[in-house]
Amino acid sequence: MADHKLPLSVSYPPMDKMEAVVSPQFLLDRGFDAIDVSIPSLLKQFGEDWRAKTEEFKKAIDDSGIIAISAHLPFRAASKEQLHEDMLIGLEIASMLGIKRGVIHPIGNGKEEDSPENRQKWFEKNIKYYNKYLPIAKEYGIQIVTENMRNPHWAQGCHRYASTADELIELADALGLEICWDFGHANEAHLDHYTELKKIGKRLTMTHINDNWQGPSDEHLPPFYGTGDWAAACRGLREIGYSEPINFEVKFKQLPSRILPEAASLVRAIGELLLDMIFELE
Repeated sequence: MADHKLPLSVSYPPMDKMEAVVSPQFLLDRGFDAIDVSIPSLLKQFGEDWRAKTEEFKKAIDDSGIIAISAHLPFRAASKEQLHEDMLIGLEIASMLGIKRGVIHPIGNGKEEDSPENRQKWFEKNIKYYNKYLPIAKEYGIQIVTENMRNPHWAQGCHRYASTADELIELADALGLEICWDFGHANEAHLDHYTELKKIGKRLTMTHINDNWQGPSDEHLPPFYGTGDWAAACRGLREIGYSEPINFEVKFKQLPSRILPEAASLVRAIGELLLDMIFELE
């Protein structure tokens, strides 16, 4: 494992395909310490044989020496019933992989009017939603983490609940959740990373590091490829004493396989730069 000041992690599988070129060993060889497992991607790859394939995946992780440090649990499906089934399977997969921390997206509707009544409505809906899974996660030894969502700033007068630090804190403190800050979502919402991170403080235990151009598409670019203020982000992480993984949620899946080694090495190098900025070594 590389000697980083904080673990450098990357969402897995980085190409949305379980190929040898993007195996856990490949990412370890590129200098990453850990992976954040995308449960929705695994569900698509594993199908009905998900238990046996999860066991094979766990062996590949263990053989490589990389750490499956966190998971992104399901957040979208064709129906509420399917999402519920996926969530139950996803929690079991995370448990089989030895993962102790998993993100569940807050639910909401960004096309609704921004009003106190709608914010309260979605707060109450989220309390009910998370409470469906918190007891199950606890049985598996998994800490549930909530994440800031994309606020549709281009939809005038509308608001997506849980897109701000204040709303995340409201939800997290009511349920005993930890917080993940998605830097791309915050950038799309035109939020200042430093101000929001200072509010969240020690509640922050996960990061989704990515950049974008603040448009309607959530590009999931590497830092410095979009409009994100990474100096403010690193200052905020430094001042709250952030001590958990720096996890990249970037989209490699459209890259040709032959250039993925260089792309992964570049992301790792950007991670090392961010760590130097956080610890004021740059």
